[in-house]
Amino acid sequence: MSYERRGSSDAATQVAGEQFAALLRPGDIVLLSGPLGAGKTTFAKGVARGLGVTERVTSPTFTMVREHHCENDQGIVTLQHCDVYRVASLDEVLDLALGELVEESGVALVEWGELAASVFGRDVLTIDFVVNDEATRTLRVSGALDTRRREELERWVAS
Repeated sequence: MSYERRGSSDAATQVAGEQFAALLRPGDIVLLSGPLGAGKTTFAKGVARGLGVTERVTSPTFTMVREHHCENDQGIVTLQHCDVYRVASLDEVLDLALGELVEESGVALVEWGELAASVFGRDVLTIDFVVNDEATRTLRVSGALDTRRREELERWVAS
């Protein structure tokens, strides 16, 4: 099952991310997939704001992982914002040890997540960013975790 939400601006994508942050729990890994310019980093900025990150959030394309401190009531202390676009192999993704970074009190957003999906197994959320036209995007959420959060995802879609 998947859940879809449409947006027609960067601001709408950020709001979708901010509202999506309320669905996250410590230990979650969210894979963000879609073409260049589809809104993955814009969405991540919204998620960060929703988790109480106060510092500037930028694409981690060259650093691969940026860690941000969070302040929220969800028990999420860190946001690992990752970008695996430039990895040469799955071994490099394994070396990042993202699963270990989020086990206790963190969450990870992994841009270009389709490149690393096999590393994380089934217990992840995936958001596919579909470019409908120059102005509209569809965010399609799926994954093993979505069945546990059905009502929350349905409210997120309706927002």
